[in-house]
Amino acid sequence: MGKNSVVSVMGFGFVVILALAGCTSPTAAPSAAPVTPSASPPTELSSAPASRFDMACDDLVTPAELDALFGPNEYQPRTSWTPSVSPVTYAVQSIGGLSCTWGNDDVPLGGVANPAYDELTVQVLPDATAAQIDRHTGDHPLDDAPTIGDTSGTTCFAQSGLCTSNIVVGQAWIDVFLQGANAADAASDAAVRALALPILNAVTARVAAASNTTAPVAAVTARTDCEAILPAATVQSVFHAEELPVHSQYGSGGWSVMTGAATLAGVARCSVGPAGSDVTLANLELLPNAAWAFDTDHVASGVWEKHEAVTVAGVSEQAYLLCPVGTVSACSVDFVVDGDWVRLGTSINGQRPVEDGDRDQVLELAGHVASALTSLR
Repeated sequence: MGKNSVVSVMGFGFVVILALAGCTSPTAAPSAAPVTPSASPPTELSSAPASRFDMACDDLVTPAELDALFGPNEYQPRTSWTPSVSPVTYAVQSIGGLSCTWGNDDVPLGGVANPAYDELTVQVLPDATAAQIDRHTGDHPLDDAPTIGDTSGTTCFAQSGLCTSNIVVGQAWIDVFLQGANAADAASDAAVRALALPILNAVTARVAAASNTTAPVAAVTARTDCEAILPAATVQSVFHAEELPVHSQYGSGGWSVMTGAATLAGVARCSVGPAGSDVTLANLELLPNAAWAFDTDHVASGVWEKHEAVTVAGVSEQAYLLCPVGTVSACSVDFVVDGDWVRLGTSINGQRPVEDGDRDQVLELAGHVASALTSLR
């Protein structure tokens, strides 16, 4: 049994573009004004929200099941996937859901497939409602035969050894992403699905047997002041843009476990770029009450190991920069303001390699954002 060549698709990285409300386009952008960062007081880092389920990641999938899926391995459960750690991907945990990943670090980069890449990501959203499921099934019919759980939909691709599955059991909504299944090169889609079924059935049964042990997390309303947090004129000034960026907006996309979690957790998402263009010069994601992602235990778990520890003006806690100079990529910096996790990113759209100046710009802009957030509290 040999692994197939794997297409460059990541479970966490490209699962969803959030449909979040509240960031409207300004009609005009004033000239940029200098911002003097003011240091915010140290934030007492919060603890990760308690799971709504009386189970942990290592209760969901057994080592034997992982061996059957990927071949012999020693994968241990992680609560995050390092290459794509972000406020959006942590929203499931923020509302008491489960978010677990097994696999290796052979992530496809730059659109180049890596046949050695394995990933199994399971996310479980508690207290799923019929309305949420209906929104999802409008674009993704749940039409398995036989059905897993109460209702389900699974799609597998032999060419990539990849499966995606959405399963509803009781009031739990389970999202599974699997890549790198140990199927023969000539395997059919059905054969890959057969490899995935034991884990899909086992996870469903274990979630169904789990008890909700804590009260539901209260929904948080996403902030709607994108223009104040990430002013277009400030972005233009920092990036020396020739054309004035005049829009600050949210992305929209399908409804999924992650989208539902982000909505309940109050994730805000803003972007700025030239009018009439799909180019984004800067984008921002904010997850309320998520300073726990920066606490000592979380850092020790290796979540930020691929990032560079940096300082953002006006921020007392350690920030983390991902800006790989020389690669065709983008830059982002993660930091905490008043207990909220902020990710500020810049997009180069794969047009050129990252340069030293890109690092300076994203850090400069982060200082402006931190100052704006502090002044608005």
